[in-house]
Amino acid sequence: MQFLAAASLLAATASAAVIRQSAVYQVTDFKAACVPHSVMCNYSFDVVQTGTGETTPIKCSASTNSNGNLPEITDGTCENSSRTFTVTETNDGSLVLAVTRPVTPNTNLNGQHIIRPEEVVREQTGASIQERYIGPTEFGLTPF
Repeated sequence: MQFLAAASLLAATASAAVIRQSAVYQVTDFKAACVPHSVMCNYSFDVVQTGTGETTPIKCSASTNSNGNLPEITDGTCENSSRTFTVTETNDGSLVLAVTRPVTPNTNLNGQHIIRPEEVVREQTGASIQERYIGPTEFGLTPF
């Protein structure tokens, strides 16, 4: 009986460790918003690759025109880095933030985070309506 309890505890601990280690990138200071009375929307965040000892965050950003809704991004860039990012919209209205870094000519390290519709608000300022992200500013990106 004690062996079974010890084995169960070990399995639960190992399982929890895998969950914690599953993020390939850690994002901090995430912001996404459309500018009031403008057609411009901005995304910005800092990112580090987990498990590598990387401690200095890489700054990533993109700006593009929109009708007030947070737009898709196909060519987001990160300063002094080969990392890039995209933002795509899913059928249920979620947005998917994905960061990619080339590892070899044929492989990339990809991580993603889903931004749920309830993490985005629509705000009216005068005659314009624009969206703004209100979810967590720090989160992990899981491999895909």
